[in-house]
Amino acid sequence: MINKFYLGVDVGGTYTKLALVNDACRILARQQIGSQGFSDKAFFVHELRAALSSMVSAHGGHLSQIKGAGFGLPGPVDAERGVVLSLTNIAKWNNFALVPYLKRFFSFPVFIENDANCMALAESRLGAARGASYALCLTLGTGVGGGLILEKKIYRGPFFLGGEIGHAPVALSGERCPCGGTACLERYVGNRAIMARIKKEFARPVSLEELSSLARRGNHKAIKIWEDTGRYIGFALSGVVNVINPEVIVVGGGVSLAGDVLMRSIKRSIRKHAMKHLKGKVKVKRALLGNDAGVLGAALLAKEKIANK
Repeated sequence: MINKFYLGVDVGGTYTKLALVNDACRILARQQIGSQGFSDKAFFVHELRAALSSMVSAHGGHLSQIKGAGFGLPGPVDAERGVVLSLTNIAKWNNFALVPYLKRFFSFPVFIENDANCMALAESRLGAARGASYALCLTLGTGVGGGLILEKKIYRGPFFLGGEIGHAPVALSGERCPCGGTACLERYVGNRAIMARIKKEFARPVSLEELSSLARRGNHKAIKIWEDTGRYIGFALSGVVNVINPEVIVVGGGVSLAGDVLMRSIKRSIRKHAMKHLKGKVKVKRALLGNDAGVLGAALLAKEKIANK
């Protein structure tokens, strides 16, 4: 029999991950469910309850043992009111009062946050930025997400978009971004941009995993793609370094698996563009928590919210 625990939920456009987490921040159980059909909110709750009941009963527990739940969502949220402001991957969730809706079905308190902020919270408490009061965490994948930790707290900003490094412009002109901006970092280093470079450089299909493998084996084309990607990332990060002076920058997400060739390029670019008094003072690290960062951060969100009430 387990004692009290927290639920962490990482909502994605394709899959949603759930985890039961104890007070020591150890994951006791995991489950993954498909997100297709979540535009029907009643179906979403049905799937959520079924997965949660399955996890709890497998440990001989009961729903009454859940102290609280945190949900990480891939879009801007009003964490104070519990409202999802915008969600492109799940239809009909824009301006969705998720927390008030879930309170109709669950007796435990529920909290929501942007998924990159959840990742930042987890890495700052348990991972690569542990102990840092000021940190920036970014996730590199289809998009580029970012979360800021200032004075050991998530910084959301007054309009709930703090930390969106993926939408920092890296040129005076360029491709339009769905966010409404132009020449956003995401347009240059997201999966789509990298795959376009691959198509241009290689005469056959090459996956991101293979591109990383080729770079490790010394393939010059693969190395150049990752180095160019790192230069853009470092250029954008140097602006954050100059403005915020974070102690640690944590790089996570699928693209970060490119490894040393990408990380070296990011660090070189920051050294080139950051103020000289900051060179060498900001640590750039790969994320440590991998695919668990989202659910751990969501569970930590609930744990800390409840503790600070």
